[in-house]
Amino acid sequence: MDDDKTSSSPIRRSYVAAAVILLLLGAWIASGSFNRIEEVYALLGVEPAKGTVANPKAKPPGTPANASAKPTEIPTVRVRTITAEKRQQDLVIRGQTQALRKVQVRAETAGTVAAIRADKGSFVKAGDTICELKIDAREAMLKQARATAKQRELEYEASKTLQEKGFRSETSVAGDLAEYESAKAQVERMEKEFENTKIRAPFDGVVDDRMADVGDYLSPGQPCALVVDQDPFLVVGQVSEKDVVQVHIGDSGWAKLISGERVEGKVRFIAKSSDSATRTFRLELEVPNLQGLIRDGITADIHVTANMIEAHHITPAILGLDDRGVIGVRVVDQNKRVRFVPVQIVADGADGVWVTGLPRTVTIITVGQEYVTDGQQVNIVLDGNGSQS
Repeated sequence: MDDDKTSSSPIRRSYVAAAVILLLLGAWIASGSFNRIEEVYALLGVEPAKGTVANPKAKPPGTPANASAKPTEIPTVRVRTITAEKRQQDLVIRGQTQALRKVQVRAETAGTVAAIRADKGSFVKAGDTICELKIDAREAMLKQARATAKQRELEYEASKTLQEKGFRSETSVAGDLAEYESAKAQVERMEKEFENTKIRAPFDGVVDDRMADVGDYLSPGQPCALVVDQDPFLVVGQVSEKDVVQVHIGDSGWAKLISGERVEGKVRFIAKSSDSATRTFRLELEVPNLQGLIRDGITADIHVTANMIEAHHITPAILGLDDRGVIGVRVVDQNKRVRFVPVQIVADGADGVWVTGLPRTVTIITVGQEYVTDGQQVNIVLDGNGSQS
């Protein structure tokens, strides 16, 4: 029996040792201290095998500190070198069409409308009758005034004859002359009153509206119709105080109407004083309208030829915004570093935009500008000319 106990004791001790080792290994793995494996060997009371690396993450002696870091890649962008061109700047002004002359034709005497001689849409020439008032007693009054004037004329002639014979004083003759002149003035007044029964067009144009009809009673000053002068026409707009110095009376210009027509003309008027609310100045572009196609009140963009400037022609696709929201383009300097340069668009068209603000000759990034930042070093590839390193 004693022999059996003696033989089983070493077996129990080996089990205990194995359990201790497993507990130590589990604690070591749970702590993540893989770099301190030598401590485990010390706890077990054994020496590490020859050639065993105590810290598997440690680099071999003599290895550079940054040996594992990948070299930074320099991005490549496509560029094009452009030079500014002289360009006649177009100043664009938002405006609308306006008739050069638009007049309400009004009655100059009182009366009932007897006839309408020109309806809405009718073309009239200067002097044509539009509305006609009833004559009433005016004709009889005119006949009476003419008869009275004739009588006063005979009396005056007789008075002069008597004065020549010494039977009439000079004072009496002067009185007869005054009566005759007064009678003649009355005739002129009645003739004018008779003529005013016909309300006439003041100039060639179109009757755009009619405010009276047959049977209406018109007092002096009441309108009969609206007459619009068709040719020439105006396109009017407001110029900012910054741009008003760039335009002059007589400058050439053109306007594109919202209806699609393009009309050319010249600047006929620029206001000397600004609008107190907007600080802008009224500008009038006079344009021909021989066919009468332009209507009053149509929205239009006025393009006025202003100062000669130097500008670059680019595609709008390369325009971008900086952190402040300023519009501009990215360029490459002599050191092949990216620079953001703000620009101002001065004209646009179907084939691109014209901008100012760039150096006269500049290398702009045409492809890849959205992937680089200000100050970044880049490699460049020239459009159609191969690459440069």
